[in-house]
Amino acid sequence: MDRRKRIAKVLSEALCGLLILGCANYASRIREPRSYIEFGRYDAAIEDLKALVERDDNDRLLYLMDLGIAYHAAGLYSEAIETFLKADKLAEIKDYTSLSQEIGSFILNDNLKFYQGENFEKVLINTYLAIDYTLAHQWDDALVECRRVNQKIDRMINEGGLPYERNAFAKYLAATLFEARGEYNDAFVDYRQLLKWNVDHRYLAESLLRMSDRLKSSQELAEYKQEFGKRNYRLDKGQGELVLILEQGKSPYKVPYEGFNLIPRFQKNYYSSLSGVLRVGERTAESHPFFDIEQVAIKELNDKIGRIMAKKIGGTVAKAVIADQIYQRDKALGILAWIAMRATDQADLRSWSTLPARLQLARLVVPAGRHDVSLDRVSLSGHRSVAFQWHNVVVQSGELVFLNYRMTD
Repeated sequence: MDRRKRIAKVLSEALCGLLILGCANYASRIREPRSYIEFGRYDAAIEDLKALVERDDNDRLLYLMDLGIAYHAAGLYSEAIETFLKADKLAEIKDYTSLSQEIGSFILNDNLKFYQGENFEKVLINTYLAIDYTLAHQWDDALVECRRVNQKIDRMINEGGLPYERNAFAKYLAATLFEARGEYNDAFVDYRQLLKWNVDHRYLAESLLRMSDRLKSSQELAEYKQEFGKRNYRLDKGQGELVLILEQGKSPYKVPYEGFNLIPRFQKNYYSSLSGVLRVGERTAESHPFFDIEQVAIKELNDKIGRIMAKKIGGTVAKAVIADQIYQRDKALGILAWIAMRATDQADLRSWSTLPARLQLARLVVPAGRHDVSLDRVSLSGHRSVAFQWHNVVVQSGELVFLNYRMTD
């Protein structure tokens, strides 16, 4: 009797420890830094996240990605690049889950494993590297990361991964960078590729018309004029362009699946913004989504539900077998073991929670010179209000100037 009590006490303490550990998870640790980022308190977010990265625990990849976002939002592009490079290296490691972690995740829960990232998250690490290199005016490096985005997607396709759409944002960003550097042939190749991917014609039509005109491709220019209709595509002497990279909304978050709470699903987050309108005097340009993170995240996880469910069912069967074997030796201990294993089993709800819902772009032709630039926030109801202003933005003739804004509300 004393032996059973001692064993029961040990199991009870272990169970309490596991439950306490479950409370102090990624979701609880990231809550405050994420709030700091949303309210623009980037210094506070960075300090908290740097401390979390130093923990070097199973969620280190998540903390690195969140820290990269905090640096990026603060305009500390060199620090963001350094952090995202670390995250990219960690996400590319194939085999850093130990056998004990694999068994523990199977018998208890997936939170015992290193977080390796969803496929779309791995692609977005390189996307953010491309953005930050662009904003740091390191355009050669930005183009490398744009290529890596689509190389990763190609590899996922070949290896049976689950990308659902090409990353049109990275491809269009690469094309604009080529255009900004005067490498019109390369820009034209990328713009035409986007057309083959059936990307919406907003901003793409003018780009195709302008490149075919610059390259004297009269046949393609005529075809595009017929396809897109009358467009004002020429950049006149004494004009330049503003290119806005807009991070709009909040990414979805994982919740337990209804009817089977051991598997996760993505739930849409709340935000009331729709787009942004770039404005200089009477000139305006509304942003347009080129990569829908929200849609891709939900679809990717939904397509994996069958595999996750099969693993969870297998784990439940294994728990029952183990508990029964213990029960044959000691009934009380077997019951307690079953309760402990069931109580600690839960869905893995970890995800890169500081992402936006969409990556949008806008382009606005302006006269060369110094400008005050406004960004209007467009709500889901269509209401417009001033969100941000850049003062004394200098645009040279023929130049593309890149701006960035994070619109989380």
